[in-house]
Amino acid sequence: MFDIRYQMFLNNMGDFISFAGDLSYLFQMEQYMSMIDMQLHGNPQVKFSRRQNRLYIFGDFEDKDLKAGDYLVAEIYQTINPDSHTSIYNDMFIKDYTTALIKQQWGANLSKFEGMQLPGGVTLNGRQIFEDATADIEKLEEKLRAEQELPVDFFVG
Repeated sequence: MFDIRYQMFLNNMGDFISFAGDLSYLFQMEQYMSMIDMQLHGNPQVKFSRRQNRLYIFGDFEDKDLKAGDYLVAEIYQTINPDSHTSIYNDMFIKDYTTALIKQQWGANLSKFEGMQLPGGVTLNGRQIFEDATADIEKLEEKLRAEQELPVDFFVG
């Protein structure tokens, strides 16, 4: 009875009826109330300690933040030790990116000897190898941004 949402709904009931079924006003009021609630109470704060490998959750769990039966979902990123988890080197992106970096370095090294002919009449074009590798690196980095990067967090309200 003394909840702010209940009181706002009672105060605006006359306005809601006069709009003859238009729910946009009610929807805007609900958004406004949730923004006020977020500003006054906020979301439960969390902190992850990398040294202790612990997740600390701060909040009022006895009152309303978490109740019995609620779910708690956390997305946590952990640094993996490559000595004990060698499967991280089997990632195709890592293999492709490393190959492109080596190809770029090889092209840079060969560009110093531009125009030199190898036995058998073969001439290597170091500049073309370097440019191809640079294009491959740009494509891989764009693919990484498009598929793996988290979206930018922003606040609207």
